[in-house]
Amino acid sequence: MDDAEEAGASAPERADRPWRRAVLSGLGIFLASKVALAFVSAFAWIGVKRPGVTTTYIAAQWAAQWDSVWFRKIAEHGYYHDYYDAPAAFFPLYPALIRAFTPLCFGKDWIAALLVANLATLGALIVLWRLVEHEFDRAVAGRTAFYLVAFPTALFLTAAYNEGLFIGLMLASVYCLRRQAWWWAGAFGGLAAFTRSAGILLAGAFVYEYVRVNRFALRRSALAVLLVPLGVAGVAAVSAAYYRAPLAFLHAQRYWGRHLDWPWATVWRGFQSLHNGASLRYGFSDEWVHNLLELASVLLVIAMLVLCFVGPWKLRRDQWIMPLMGIVLTFLMISFPSSHQPYPLYSASRLSLEVFPAFMILGRMGARPAVDRLLLALFLMLQGILAAYFVRGGWVA
Repeated sequence: MDDAEEAGASAPERADRPWRRAVLSGLGIFLASKVALAFVSAFAWIGVKRPGVTTTYIAAQWAAQWDSVWFRKIAEHGYYHDYYDAPAAFFPLYPALIRAFTPLCFGKDWIAALLVANLATLGALIVLWRLVEHEFDRAVAGRTAFYLVAFPTALFLTAAYNEGLFIGLMLASVYCLRRQAWWWAGAFGGLAAFTRSAGILLAGAFVYEYVRVNRFALRRSALAVLLVPLGVAGVAAVSAAYYRAPLAFLHAQRYWGRHLDWPWATVWRGFQSLHNGASLRYGFSDEWVHNLLELASVLLVIAMLVLCFVGPWKLRRDQWIMPLMGIVLTFLMISFPSSHQPYPLYSASRLSLEVFPAFMILGRMGARPAVDRLLLALFLMLQGILAAYFVRGGWVA
């Protein structure tokens, strides 16, 4: 092929500019979700006659609830000793970014925490849109990204949590695997593992996709998989530096009561909790409602993962890396219940956000208007209720 033919062949690709579409689409979905949550945050304080409830106060509440406080303390003081060294359970990348951005945010760590979390969410939406467009089409990409931010617990993609950061890095790694950019995939996988423990699962995804593409013809690029456990090694190094125990991040799980159990046993206890918590005479308890949210989220993602392999929306065999990644994420999520909580599926509704293949299937199902309207009505209504509850200090997931 001569120079003229090469120029002619590359012209349509240059004109297509898929990443420009992804940025504009992701930004539009991102801004729409933030405007909606801004109104929810404001209306959550109806009836509260307190002069201290200002715009700044309400905004700060998104960085002042539950895990957000742990992240901010770690960013300010480093990993400190407290209750079985509980802070070690929070991986370092997000607190490190908060610390780095705080001087740029007028010295306000809560602003830095929200800035990092929301920029990461924006990046995650852009990469998700591009990944789904690459695998399917633009319409499915748009619905997938919108269903993610509309999901009932997607409020954690706005709060000062590391959900958006982890999802963005995980999606970037998977996208690079699908494009056979092995070193980039390993690098993003390592950063994901430096953000959350579930990131180590990307090493398995790397091996699966590499073998699928190259069979067993190993090349130098296969070494890129070592970048993923390097992220966990970094966590161990931080634990050793602060606690003189490389595995302090594992020992810290004692504080949270996390323990290994059969995944089906955890789900069964979720059903039992609903049966025990429901009462026609006394109504439904707060515990019952939380357990319903957790169990429903788990059952939804499991159903969507099944549909990745059977039915009209099943994926091609060469796309199986995505549902397989979703399966191991789901197994990890339901295999470590917390014995300290009255909720067998503790935080499962929040962690379900990470199971991105479930949202891809929803994005394909949403081509039917009735399904699309039902999902949006249910998701947005529930998220509005949960966001108003969360911003006023309520525990959601």
